[in-house]
Amino acid sequence: MNLIAIKDLKQPRRLKERLTAEKELLLTSDGKPVAVLVDVGPGEDPEEIIQAIRDSRSRLALAHARAAARKAGTSAMSMRDIEREIAAARREGRASR
Repeated sequence: MNLIAIKDLKQPRRLKERLTAEKELLLTSDGKPVAVLVDVGPGEDPEEIIQAIRDSRSRLALAHARAAARKAGTSAMSMRDIEREIAAARREGRASR
């Protein structure tokens, strides 16, 4: 992905040209990623693009959760085991109030 420093946002014409040419830019601050800028082409619905990004982030979060469960060995838990864990967590929560 092509990087652009946050200070470069002060040059809107150049930013627009780069975004049109490169389609996505990774915005950085002090060398660390802070945002992704995405080109919205003519005829594209910005709300649809934003929803697609949200959907992708949800799928990515689910994949990470599944990987963590496999690593922890909890992906093979039965429904009964899961219900027992939930009940224990609820009891713990009530006791800490």
